[in-house]
Amino acid sequence: MKKVAIVVQRCHESIVGGSESLAWQYASLLSGAYEVDVLTTTAVDTAYWTNALPAGMETRAGINIHRFHVDIGYSLYRGELFERMLEDFRKHRAGRRARAGGACHIPWSIPLQEEFIRHIGPYSQTLVRYIRERWIDYHAIIFITYLYPTAYFGLLEVPPRHHALFAPTLHDEEPAYLSAYGHAARRARMLIWLSAGERRLGQDLWGDLPGRIVGMSIDAEPRQPARLDHPYLLYCGRIDPNKGCGTLFDYFTRFKANHPSNLRLLLTGKDEMPVPAHPDIEFRGFVSAEEKFSLMAGATVYMMPSGKESFSIVTLEAMAQRTPVLASSACEVIVDHIAQSRGGLLYHDYESFAAALNRMLSDPKTRSDMGERGREYVVSRFRPETVRAALIEAVESCSDMAGNTTATDDLSSRPPQNVTRPATEPPRSKRRDNSPPLPLPAGWTEEALRDLVVSILVEDGPPEEMRAYANGDFRRFVYTLGLVPETPGLSVLELGANPYFTTTLIQKFRDVRLHLANFFGEGQRDRTQKVTIRQTGEALTYTYEHFNIEREVFPYADDSFDVVLFCEIIEHLLFDPVHALLEIKRVLKPGGLLVLTTPNVVRFDNVCKVVAGENIYDPYSGYGPYGRHNREYSSQEIGQLLTANGFHIRALFTADVDEARTGRDAAGAALDHLVGHRRSDLGQYIFCQAAINRDSKQVPPARPAWLYRSFHNSAQQ
Repeated sequence: MKKVAIVVQRCHESIVGGSESLAWQYASLLSGAYEVDVLTTTAVDTAYWTNALPAGMETRAGINIHRFHVDIGYSLYRGELFERMLEDFRKHRAGRRARAGGACHIPWSIPLQEEFIRHIGPYSQTLVRYIRERWIDYHAIIFITYLYPTAYFGLLEVPPRHHALFAPTLHDEEPAYLSAYGHAARRARMLIWLSAGERRLGQDLWGDLPGRIVGMSIDAEPRQPARLDHPYLLYCGRIDPNKGCGTLFDYFTRFKANHPSNLRLLLTGKDEMPVPAHPDIEFRGFVSAEEKFSLMAGATVYMMPSGKESFSIVTLEAMAQRTPVLASSACEVIVDHIAQSRGGLLYHDYESFAAALNRMLSDPKTRSDMGERGREYVVSRFRPETVRAALIEAVESCSDMAGNTTATDDLSSRPPQNVTRPATEPPRSKRRDNSPPLPLPAGWTEEALRDLVVSILVEDGPPEEMRAYANGDFRRFVYTLGLVPETPGLSVLELGANPYFTTTLIQKFRDVRLHLANFFGEGQRDRTQKVTIRQTGEALTYTYEHFNIEREVFPYADDSFDVVLFCEIIEHLLFDPVHALLEIKRVLKPGGLLVLTTPNVVRFDNVCKVVAGENIYDPYSGYGPYGRHNREYSSQEIGQLLTANGFHIRALFTADVDEARTGRDAAGAALDHLVGHRRSDLGQYIFCQAAINRDSKQVPPARPAWLYRSFHNSAQQ
């Protein structure tokens, strides 16, 4: 069964919140057609994001809930950042209606915006890492609600326009005018909107992105009205100034002072602001769903004071119970609901509030007609089967991106060793990318290991050229080493081993049986090369097989190796990378791993070159046609090529390895603010670890349409 993940900041039956309810409803609607995982945190409260629940997995109603530890929750720093954001929002007249011609964003740098998003909480490093390493396991990942780091940083870990669907539950509020959220939204394959009003806001903020209105199903089963000894207005949900509750309290107390009666204001939910000690205001706290529906059915009027809603579940639930609604006109989504249903009235100040409430209280027939129209509006539009069909259609839009995601065994069931990229890593003084920390062997510093690698010399290799190559690409060798598991006794094949920098690191820091292959052109060659480690005085002799990997059958039996290294080769191939991938798949054992590295065609220094009008193509080589880069790839292309051919990606990231080539000049600095949000895929090199399983062996060759302009005869085989 296909797997779908839903990412949301909190998940527990006690939580009262729109986006959390949406996440659980989507999980429930999809659970019959897919295996559903909810990826969330251990937090319950939004004020402190305390680790209240145990990390790990539980299963509820057939849905797997994976909870991850919160690393960044509440701090005074969050308040300082929020105040600065509000100040700059006002200072720069940001907002949707501040200027003619569309929304005006807050002019913050991407790093500052990400600092803000991270400290809103709940930020979970292990959740981000899980998405980075496991996104390929899922047919689709649905990220719920735009504001929190769970969605923002999670979206950055999925290849652009790939498996990610994004339900932003977007509100017209100050943080929405941070441009970083739009950059994250553009990575999604499709946006899932709850209403036309939300989509209009999204188009103003982020442009016209692919998406569809899916909505949310509403429980419209009629309930027995609660019987209280007084008429009451009802509000359900989070009692929070951001939800307009302060204004509601003010207007209600003024109304009662001007219009004495036994009318009361009843509230349920979580109090995140003080509830006034007023004889006619009653706060019941958290109530069961059935009690909530009963109170809705018995209410004289349902109150919706919030100006920041993307859908407003409770408003529609109240309408479904034939209860008329009095709502703030500040929320475009609510205005749409009221206008289309004619199930309530709107207010924009105290005078309009008092006039509308007086009209509703004084005329039972008006209330009854509004209630019937509101129920008809909900029942006709928000049935579970309608929402489920639209949701499945959105999930299946990812079908052309999904590869073989059957569970693997052996090596592939374990996460890659030492490949992490904590988003809380302090920014480097010169580096603009989001490269992971180097997976250095235990007890070694970067300087000491660099000295060792730079001292490696292969026989007949020009010493100065070798030293410059080793120094410039040192970090690449170490990242590659980190993708090779530390399991003792593995059988490892390294293709294109010369000049043996990675080979020597594997020989020194892994307990493996190492097999090597090279190709130096046609003709017979010696099958050994001598390598000296000048720092230690060691003299090594490496034996290798000699063959052309894109033309010949590899001289190894099926299922021979636990790991195959295919590093800095695919970009040199002349006409058919798929042949090499098929042979690699053949000689790997089920559960075995491919480690692939290659230059990133969209690396930041190439972006700078294109903007400057420079050529990014590799020059001709004196070493023959295989001496130059004939076709470079992006990380998205590597992911698609491998997935299409049955590989199951366990890790895929880019990283810079050479400071001298990162575009850190004036032109690069000028581009930083334009492409900073893409830092996760603009590194100089692509690093990938991918697994195969028994089913992978049966996947037929796949050559994506983008790979060829026209097909060579051998590429059609």
